[in-house]
Amino acid sequence: MPEQVDGLLEKIADTALDDDYYVVRPGVHERSQGFNSVLTGVVLAAFALLVAIAAIQTRTDRPAAERARETLIDDIASRKALLATRESTAEALRDQVAGLQASAVGLDADYEELRLLTADRPAQGPGLRVTVTPGAIDDISDRDLQVLVNGFWYAGAEAISVDDQRIGSLTSIRQAGGVVKVNYQSVGPPYELVVLGDPEALEDRFEQSSVGRDWERRKDVGVGFDVARSDDLSVEAVPRKRLTVRHATATKGDA
Repeated sequence: MPEQVDGLLEKIADTALDDDYYVVRPGVHERSQGFNSVLTGVVLAAFALLVAIAAIQTRTDRPAAERARETLIDDIASRKALLATRESTAEALRDQVAGLQASAVGLDADYEELRLLTADRPAQGPGLRVTVTPGAIDDISDRDLQVLVNGFWYAGAEAISVDDQRIGSLTSIRQAGGVVKVNYQSVGPPYELVVLGDPEALEDRFEQSSVGRDWERRKDVGVGFDVARSDDLSVEAVPRKRLTVRHATATKGDA
C-alpha cells in the first residue's frame, strides 16, 4: 500500500506542469484576455489621436512663427536705421560745435590778428600776383627770391606766398642740389608769388625801391617779371612745423 501511494505522488509531480496547464480555460480567464485586448486598442487609438492633434497644432502654429520671425527682422532693420540716423545727427552736432568754437575764437580780434601776422592762419584779400621766369642767360636763385620777398615786405605786404608756400617768421628760402626750397618744399619756375595788401600802393612802392628797379633792368636780359593786380587772392597758413619755437622764450614785462 505505501508503495502505491509513493507511485501516485510521483505521477502527480511529473504531470504538474503539463501543456494543458497553459491552456486558457473558458470562464474568468478568457474574459480577462479579451478585456486586455480591448484596452490595448483603446490606448493605441488615444496615442494616435494625440499624435494627430500635435501634427495639426504644429501646422497651425507655423504661420504665426513665420510672422514672429518677420516681425523680429523688421524690428532689427528699424533699429539699425534709427542708429544710423542718430550717428548722422551726432556728426552734424559735432560739426556745429566746431563751428561755434571757431566763431568764439573769431571774436578775439587781437588773437586773430596775431595769428594773421605769424602766418598761423590762411588769409585772403586784394593784392598782387607776381610771376617770375628765368631768362636764357639769367637764372633765378634762392638769393634772388629772398631779395624779391623782402622787397615786397618793404613795400607794405601783409602776407606773401611763393608757389603756395606761405612765408612766415621761420620760413627759409634755400637752394639744395640745384633746387630751390621754401619751407623745405621744392619749388620751381615759373615762380608765382601772391602778395596781399593794397594793390596800387604795393606796386608803386615796389617800383620805386631799389629791388623793383633791379628787377625791371633784368627784363632786358630775358627774365620774365609780370605783375597783375587782383581783388581776390588767398594764401594758406604756414606749415605747423615752421611755427614751432623750441628755444626762444618770451621775456617778462612790457616790450
